[in-house]
Amino acid sequence: MKHLSKIASMLLVLLITASALASCAENKATSKEPAIDETVETQTTETEKLLPNLPKKDFEGYEFRVLTKGNWDVHWKTKDIYAEELNADPINDAVFNRNSKIGEQYNFSIKEIGQFSDYTGAGQKSVVSNSDDFDMFAIGLGTLGNYSTKGYVMDLKTITYMDLEKPWYDQNANSSLSIDHKLFATTGDLMVMDNDATWVLLFNKQLANELQLGDLYQAVNNGVWTIDKLYECVRFASSDLNGDGKLNENDQWGIEGEGFNTFALCAGAGCRVISKDSDDMPYISINTPEFIAAFDKAIKINSRKGDICFYVSNYTGKFSDVWSGCMDKIFSDGRVLFNFAGMNRVTLFRSMDTDFGILPVPKYDEAQKNYHCPVSCGCASSIMIPKTVIDLDRTGIIIEALSAESYYTLTPAYYDIALKTKYSRDEQSSDMLDLIFASRIYDLGNIFDWGGVFSLPGNLTEKGSSDFVSAYGKIEKAAVKAMEKTLKAYGENP
Repeated sequence: MKHLSKIASMLLVLLITASALASCAENKATSKEPAIDETVETQTTETEKLLPNLPKKDFEGYEFRVLTKGNWDVHWKTKDIYAEELNADPINDAVFNRNSKIGEQYNFSIKEIGQFSDYTGAGQKSVVSNSDDFDMFAIGLGTLGNYSTKGYVMDLKTITYMDLEKPWYDQNANSSLSIDHKLFATTGDLMVMDNDATWVLLFNKQLANELQLGDLYQAVNNGVWTIDKLYECVRFASSDLNGDGKLNENDQWGIEGEGFNTFALCAGAGCRVISKDSDDMPYISINTPEFIAAFDKAIKINSRKGDICFYVSNYTGKFSDVWSGCMDKIFSDGRVLFNFAGMNRVTLFRSMDTDFGILPVPKYDEAQKNYHCPVSCGCASSIMIPKTVIDLDRTGIIIEALSAESYYTLTPAYYDIALKTKYSRDEQSSDMLDLIFASRIYDLGNIFDWGGVFSLPGNLTEKGSSDFVSAYGKIEKAAVKAMEKTLKAYGENP
């Protein structure tokens, strides 16, 4: 997990000069180092920068090849692996400086290979043909299901120089994505696309004031930001602006919606499609009273029917790109109260005239202790190592070194520069980001979708159906069988 409270202290470390003294209370590691002025050598206590435990190596100009998503998806372009030159963009420059520093330290360069529209197929083809084409896969986390069960990638726990307990790896991803104590993919500070794929609620502050919704930030802080509270906010927000007697893309709406958002609301309520037992083995947990209760509340908000939700499927056929041409436009035009989407939308709306705020996914009720913000595994990128890698020690060293450096450079650029100061509109939004990224969850169902069990809430939403129990009953046997097949493959995959 990337803890923003720790990032602030890490930034202070980077700004320490020889004549300045600083200490960061949240850093655990401290040491005494000499501070030297022009006349007197004295001992001062400074916060020590946490470094990876790696040997000194010279990789003799090796080209470290990373398969990425490239630029094929206009909304989810890879931007965290390679940067050709400095251009004053904080993310680009952090990537360039990271790669330059670590590349010089270990004498290697990075080559991003993102020209494949079917990047999943490209990685699979390479491994099946036993070709040494890639050193790392930085493609969709959703590919983990196929890649892990078919033996295409390495168990990261077996990579000598990757210390997965270090803070530059997402600890929540490590614990959530493992099965039978094997971890074939994770995320961390090396990349930012997992951050972009974290679901949040953006809200139009002007509309919120006009509708007299009160202080929504305070609702979050007071623990009363719930699904019921969200429903009360959106139920009367829609308006027929042009008076033609119907609601469409020319009018005002309470919230934007898509199938994934039904799951996202259930996840925010503390529910999981797939959970794990004490032996790190998954089991289906969608067919529980808690999940069904959350689902019943979610579809009142994320509905394809009615006058609350501006639902994407209702407009797909009208636009060549329904997101940029319709969904994003109506929010940037100031005609939607809530935009329920990935964090990548924050940067898209940086030129929006009307101020917007950022909120976590709501809780089920006030009794729920924590907020939970799901990560879309199909959109997030991951760290995976193909089975065809010849020198695993070299790969482990490079990934570890890049990840550690990203902890001090790329992540602060993403959180504290790109979001907290350049794009987000108020101090309260910045505070919300701390909460959001500390509460991220990954659901194995979003990766494996055994028997269509993860797709179930979204499919019911698309159909406008609330018959959850009956729909689950039809897929239960297939879901259990598919999951058992995966577990067998994990057992056979060393």
